[in-house]
Amino acid sequence: MSVIVTGASGNLGRLVAENLMQRMKSERIILVTRRPEALSDLRARGAIVRYGDFDEPASLPAAFAGGQRMLLISTDAVGRRVDQHRTAIDAAAAAGVEHVVFTSHVNPVAANPLGPVARELGETETVLHHRGLEWTVLRFGSFAELQVPPAALAISAGKLVTNSGDGRIVPVSRRDCADVAAITLTTGGHAGKTYEITGPQALSATDLADLFADVAGHSVKVVQLGDKMLTWLLTRYGTPKPVARAVTAFGRAVREGYFAVADPTFEVLTGRPPVSLRDVLIAHRGDLSEAA
Repeated sequence: MSVIVTGASGNLGRLVAENLMQRMKSERIILVTRRPEALSDLRARGAIVRYGDFDEPASLPAAFAGGQRMLLISTDAVGRRVDQHRTAIDAAAAAGVEHVVFTSHVNPVAANPLGPVARELGETETVLHHRGLEWTVLRFGSFAELQVPPAALAISAGKLVTNSGDGRIVPVSRRDCADVAAITLTTGGHAGKTYEITGPQALSATDLADLFADVAGHSVKVVQLGDKMLTWLLTRYGTPKPVARAVTAFGRAVREGYFAVADPTFEVLTGRPPVSLRDVLIAHRGDLSEAA
């Protein structure tokens, strides 16, 4: 059996590729990317590296040739992702791929304040359900690594500024997500399943501030703002408006409960508990020390 990983030069894709190298023969791993040169080290270890671009449908038949299972890592082209994903799914089916594993996130519904960031993932799930292929959907919680920059800012300022209210997130590490992806690609029994993959703890803003303070060694207080005030403050200090709006939308989604999903599936699939946010922060202690 040969396995395809799309977006293989990205943060998640590379972790999945490296995980697969420990699980199967390297010549059975097909890594598809717009930047093949970024994977020269994995090619040297025996993996097949191919150029493929979802915006260039003609590049995909050769990229997907010979693969039986494929990890479709969702792209970051918000506004165009459904078409991109549909193109990839159709090309995979035409190339003879039998099973597609898709990376989504928790609550990819139209009502989610993240808007198209969430909605497009849900729409892709629907496309996949109706394509006639075997499928598995991995709905990841918020990546724990995304908490490192706000942790650094909070530690530097001594305060965590947020609009998340009493909402909670359940951060999960990218490496754990990669582990689950590799498992679903290389073992059976996952067809037609939607898995919620989350970390071990549902954390409020207060919990996060306490954790940041504990890691840093000094206090961090929580400052709650309204949505408009947070957006204004971010732009006031130089954050581009689209980024400021996205940060605010994420905080609102947390506040309204869209990221409070805590699920035991990770441990069921892997036989071990997920890594905690504390462990991720400690692994990035250098970045946090610079902030302190």
